Amino acid sequence: MKRLKKYAWALCRFLLIFGLSFVILYPMLQTLSKTFMPIEQYSDLSVVWIPLSLTLDNIKNAIKYMDFGNALWQSVILSVSASLLQLVSCSLAGYGFARFKFPFRGFLFLMVILTIIIPTQIIFLPTFMEYRFFDFFGIGRLIALFTGENYVEYTFNLINTRATFWIPSILGVGLRSGLFIYIFRQAFRNIPTALEEAAEIDGCGPLRTFLSVMVPNVRTSAITVFLFSMVWHWNEYTLTRTFFPTKNAPLAVKLKTAIEALQAGSETRFDVSLQMGVSYASVLLFLLPIVLLYIFAQRYFMEGIETTGLTG
Repeated sequence: MKRLKKYAWALCRFLLIFGLSFVILYPMLQTLSKTFMPIEQYSDLSVVWIPLSLTLDNIKNAIKYMDFGNALWQSVILSVSASLLQLVSCSLAGYGFARFKFPFRGFLFLMVILTIIIPTQIIFLPTFMEYRFFDFFGIGRLIALFTGENYVEYTFNLINTRATFWIPSILGVGLRSGLFIYIFRQAFRNIPTALEEAAEIDGCGPLRTFLSVMVPNVRTSAITVFLFSMVWHWNEYTLTRTFFPTKNAPLAVKLKTAIEALQAGSETRFDVSLQMGVSYASVLLFLLPIVLLYIFAQRYFMEGIETTGLTG
């Protein structure tokens, strides 16, 4: 009876894990199947998962409609540069919250945590206006006050430039920066203070201690933050569509615009099948760089999660 219960429980666990895995992997499996399936077979009821023949036409069409080469380059430059800047600013902020004592430290850290729950879509309109009429430290308004002219004449238009993502990353208020500051704070708090005391005895100041002693000990956490930041910048659509409406658009925007253009021109069954084929191939091309990045960096990613205690 005990053995029967053991086997029954094992069977239930297998079915539960198999069902959850299928639900998670189903979109990816369908994308792979439809990407390499000729569009003539989309309407063939005898073809469900395994194509009768394979083709690369969908991928070729997706590359053409997405302007894949240029869009990929724009995505890589934007994601890598913004992630590196965010890595520097968030590590400095996390180190400050972990080691330095200053007035209202607890309250300020609470404000940092609250930024995690604020969706970027809520503030993207005022953010757009700020970048469209960017006034550096209010200098334009100050000049306009004395000249009597409209201050807009003394502002800069940062739309369609990477500065719209670089500035928040430098200031520590980029995408999910609150979470990254929290990760670094937890990582720095786990390091013994004796290392800093020894560095201070050797004549190291706070900055040199941070660079020479603290940063090497949070390497796995830094890689985790960089990977998270890369993925979120890569997948971000709302802000990139807002800040890059005409040029320098990354893959997230090109993916959507290519699908919308094909949907608008679909009138026959063949056009609809073409649109479906390009859509599946575009999604695969969009996901492929991130999947490859995770495959090569998953060991550091898992180590960073275990070190910081980040779950969920």
